[in-house]
Amino acid sequence: MAQQNPQITTKKETKNIISDSDGNPILEIGQQQYVVRSSTGELIHRSINESIKLECGTIWSPMMLLQNPPVHIGICEQCRKPTLFKHSKSHGIVAMGRAKICNDCGQLCCPRHRKLQDNQWQCSSCAKKYKLAKMIKSIFFKKQERE
Repeated sequence: MAQQNPQITTKKETKNIISDSDGNPILEIGQQQYVVRSSTGELIHRSINESIKLECGTIWSPMMLLQNPPVHIGICEQCRKPTLFKHSKSHGIVAMGRAKICNDCGQLCCPRHRKLQDNQWQCSSCAKKYKLAKMIKSIFFKKQERE
């Protein structure tokens, strides 16, 4: 008796497209599920999942949205912008559990682009403005205690 090759009976493919605030696609990540019928007639369920390393170091796949609790993601805008010393931009995707929102401008910040100033989280650009204003104030004003 000749042996038959396995045949795919059903296939399901899912694509998740993550876009930035302008609607430009940042990432396209997917999942494939299919059922294979072997030569013995047995049904084998298979799944292929893609994953990505986020800016915070977490490895994330779309299947993590189905967990309890789900792992939600956001985009750090400062990772998306090229700077003077870093000419290439990254995807900027960060897990929401590791991200903070800047108290001054309201942008979402990854762990690399946030600073803690006076018990408030700030993005790196707002933190630079805060330090500059503090330095200028120290030149013109002097702190005195009353007796």
